[in-house]
Amino acid sequence: MRSHEPIILSEGGKPMRRKNLLIASLWVLCAGVLLRGAAQIHTASLTGLVTDPTGAVIANATLVAKNKATGVEYSTVTDQSGYYTFASLPIGTYTVTAEAQGFKKFVRENVVLEVGQRARLDLTLEVGEIAETVVVEAQTPLLSTQDASPGTVVQNRMVTDLPLSMRNWDDLMGLIAGVQGDRYTEEGGATAAGRTGGVNVHGVRSLQNNFILDGVDNNSISTNVQELTTQVVRPSVDSIQEFKIITNPYSAEYGRSPGSAITVTTKSGTNEFHGTAYWFGRNDIFDATSFFLNRAGAKKAKNRQNQFGFNVGGPIVRNHAFFFFDYEGTRIRRGVTRLGNVPLPNERIGDFSAPGYAKIFDRVGDCRAKVPDAFNPDGSFKDNKIPPECIDPVAKRILELVPLPNLPGSGPLRNVFNFLRTPTLIDDTDKFTVRGDWQVNANNNLFVRYTFSDRFRYVPGVFGGIIDGTSTSAFGRLFMKGHSAAIGWNRTLGPRVLNEFRIGWGRNASHGVQDPFGKNTLAEFGILGVRDDPLYSGGLPAIRIQARGGTQTIPAGQGGGLDHLGSPVFLPKF
Repeated sequence: MRSHEPIILSEGGKPMRRKNLLIASLWVLCAGVLLRGAAQIHTASLTGLVTDPTGAVIANATLVAKNKATGVEYSTVTDQSGYYTFASLPIGTYTVTAEAQGFKKFVRENVVLEVGQRARLDLTLEVGEIAETVVVEAQTPLLSTQDASPGTVVQNRMVTDLPLSMRNWDDLMGLIAGVQGDRYTEEGGATAAGRTGGVNVHGVRSLQNNFILDGVDNNSISTNVQELTTQVVRPSVDSIQEFKIITNPYSAEYGRSPGSAITVTTKSGTNEFHGTAYWFGRNDIFDATSFFLNRAGAKKAKNRQNQFGFNVGGPIVRNHAFFFFDYEGTRIRRGVTRLGNVPLPNERIGDFSAPGYAKIFDRVGDCRAKVPDAFNPDGSFKDNKIPPECIDPVAKRILELVPLPNLPGSGPLRNVFNFLRTPTLIDDTDKFTVRGDWQVNANNNLFVRYTFSDRFRYVPGVFGGIIDGTSTSAFGRLFMKGHSAAIGWNRTLGPRVLNEFRIGWGRNASHGVQDPFGKNTLAEFGILGVRDDPLYSGGLPAIRIQARGGTQTIPAGQGGGLDHLGSPVFLPKF
């Protein structure tokens, strides 16, 4: 939330009662106008016309919508035009009844309201005694004739029943027409590697969607999507009732982003106690060796994935107060393929005499000053060999950290893609959601929800350790915590007047460090002139080698190796 200037309550020692009243009135008016427009972001509304068999409207008919899960009842009456409105109803399945003097009681079972839906249900009452009842059980789904915004609801049955690779609810967004899932691979080296939960809607960038959780903002605002997602928190799939993707053009209460509005509603408790406990596991003992590792003669990479958790919900006071709690833990240990270049034994000692190497020159001149007899008249090294006296001690120490080749390699000199390892990626997450709902009376209901997520992710570079070999800030060790809280209060002021109040708070606290963070100082390697500081020291600064001395640059900079030693210059990041 943004801070605001304090309101002055007195002037000259006298209370400013009129000013206070004016300010309060304006605040309530503005809040009512603004919140009225956003009234169905995470709830639903139901309206319709009540008529008799001849088509004449029925005024002052009483309608009751009863939530079948919680037993909570909502009532309203038709106006002089015969119209009724339930301005805000929690999503779920309802029984709708209508009564009027001189007509039979009408009951409509299994009226399903979805998140953000503006449904219409017209009713026709039959003439008769009110003691008689007409029950309608089979019916067609309700249409949203009150809203032309294109969108699709992913219902709870799909959220809970469809298999999901990582049990991420936002993977289901790819089922919607016009939506392309923004999946990722840990094998890549791009800055976007590891981002989750993003989608492209009708070609718009994945960073330009508007996420809404329980009616409040759930968009993370950070540089370079440091949290690896554009959502402040990503609740467990088991804590979500349903969600809706509203594609452009959508109504004014959503706004903000040119992509889509994605509104998510969490579960609440019901009149019955329900709970779930689960564990999902994957293990490499059931996996085959990948094609590339098998071709290289390498061992099968580790792949251990465990997801476990539980949830429970139920009544605190039947028909009035309910609770819901969900916890989920994730533990991932997965081998990732790292392919790079390392120098051959002859290259390590400065011997480039074999056919295929380009002539080597001392462009600086310091080696020629030390060993003038080691040069040809054209300035190149004799026999294309660098004298030991000319190998810098700092470079030699760094070179000692680089591993030896373990693959035959490719290229004329067999010195390209000649190193392979499968280090282990670590991705651990703990998150929980707790929610309480209270139906104070027929006109007032409240809810409170808090979600917390704690994630640690380690993605290793080509070499690991001090030499690292990482060229993207998406790798390294990333610590991410997310908090999200929401409070909602709905108050019905009349048959057509509803005040809906929402307040939300979200916070991301994340920082990333390079793999060798804190393991050494630059001074230990003889690199002087750069101040060492515990805030950022560790490893080596980025060193790029561009096709000199027989070591070729990997196309497009992919794979790391001797194309990139050390860590990214933009780590740590806070």
